[in-house]
Amino acid sequence: MWMKKKMMSKCSPAGAGASASRDGVPPSSESMGSPQGGSRRSLRRRASPRRRQAGYVASRDKASYDSRQRHKVEVDLKKVPMEATLLIDCPDAKGVVAASASMLYGQGCNIIETDQHSCPDAGLFFQRLHFDYSDCYLGNSEAALVGLEAAIESVADRFDMKWSLSFSNKPKRMAVLVSKFDHCLYDILLRKNSKELECEIPLIISNHDDLRHVGEQFGIPFYHLPMRKDPSATPDQKMGFKLEQEAEIERLLEEYDIDVVVLARYMQVLSDDFCRRHESHTINIHHSFLPAFEGGYPYHRAYDRGVKIIGATAHYITADLDAGPIIDQDVIRISHRDSVGDMIQKGRNLERSVLSRALSWHLEDRVLIHNNKTVVFGY
Repeated sequence: MWMKKKMMSKCSPAGAGASASRDGVPPSSESMGSPQGGSRRSLRRRASPRRRQAGYVASRDKASYDSRQRHKVEVDLKKVPMEATLLIDCPDAKGVVAASASMLYGQGCNIIETDQHSCPDAGLFFQRLHFDYSDCYLGNSEAALVGLEAAIESVADRFDMKWSLSFSNKPKRMAVLVSKFDHCLYDILLRKNSKELECEIPLIISNHDDLRHVGEQFGIPFYHLPMRKDPSATPDQKMGFKLEQEAEIERLLEEYDIDVVVLARYMQVLSDDFCRRHESHTINIHHSFLPAFEGGYPYHRAYDRGVKIIGATAHYITADLDAGPIIDQDVIRISHRDSVGDMIQKGRNLERSVLSRALSWHLEDRVLIHNNKTVVFGY
């Protein structure tokens, strides 16, 4: 699970001589070699054995059983998505595209989709490669996939890359954190049931008990983890109460093997430590067009300011409140005739659509984070 993924050091800034051209370089044997010795410069996210496993699964289809095998059925590998996504972040240089493509070809992989973006001013290059590894020469066992990662890292060493690799044979597991507002929660659950969001949602966590009926309606375990309150508590004691509650959240995330956390109008400020641990896989929906009106009561403040547009922003969390990398945003026009209530109602429609798009892109591994900005492939 993501709590156990290994993180390597970030790449260095591009040099002054970095070129914006990447084609015209023939495949190199270095792209298919073993990892180089010494320090490594890549950022690696290893898939867990549970996510890589493509062996046996339980089946409820009685027709699939035979007399020799009553409780297990071997998966038809043609029906299992033996696909993976490679995200690349590196200084712009000649031969990056050729090297990554020839490396995958050399491993027997077939590229299904590719997208790339360069920033000439910053001398940076970003790429997303979605590929099929069902015919990989190394096979599809755990050890073979480690070998595939080693081949990727041999290219990363040459081009000073940060990279991440994710596998598609298991849907990501997502935890939804909510408070009292139900519009984003309902939208997520309905989209998941209609397969607009390809994921599993094994639990809902809330600091209030108001939305328990939603979990029951969809057959999803609902955990009420209230924040302990004491009017006479000191600031240190209040922080202790927060850390106690977050420890329970951490325990559930570990127990349910969660990959993605979504704050679907979870009206609780998380501690800096929690944000730092989960910033790369936790998405928040904020009800304003950030960076305007961060923090609480943005609609009320927008009404007082007399703005003519309001918006919603989906972003990754950071220790700085509402300042994380932005994934998606949208706005709608309002006028002096709109009350705060009107603004809230119009804003809820934006919150649903913006959050669902951001979740879809994250689940499909289309978002790459560089410093405090995002590159969204296929936007």
